[in-house]
Order: sequence, then C-alpha cells, then structure tokens
Amino acid sequence: MKNERLEHVEKWAFHCKNNIKECQKELTPFINAQIENANKFYKKLAKTKNGKEKIKKIKRIK
Repeated sequence: MKNERLEHVEKWAFHCKNNIKECQKELTPFINAQIENANKFYKKLAKTKNGKEKIKKIKRIK
C-alpha cells in the first residue's frame, strides 16, 4: 500500500515537473476549494459560543 502511494506521488511530481502549466490548471480549482471550505468553516465557527476565541486559538492570535 505504501509503495502504491509513493509511486503515485512520484508520478504526480513527474507530471507537474514536466507540465507545470497543465499542473497549475489542475491544482488551482482544488486549492481554491480548500480555501473556500476553510473560510466557510471559520465563518460558521465564529457564530458559535466562544467561536471567535476558538479561532484565535487555532490561528494562534493573541
């Protein structure tokens, strides 16, 4: 199982190294979705009891 994952990572790295423009097009929607999900999470958490304090703790804000 581990070898399959490593092979997949190596294959993906090779793909990105040799096709950077294509790789960026493929990754951009994924990264944007991750950021959007995180922002939704923080907005929802902020509305809960002690939510803003929890966000400060998560983000290590004093």
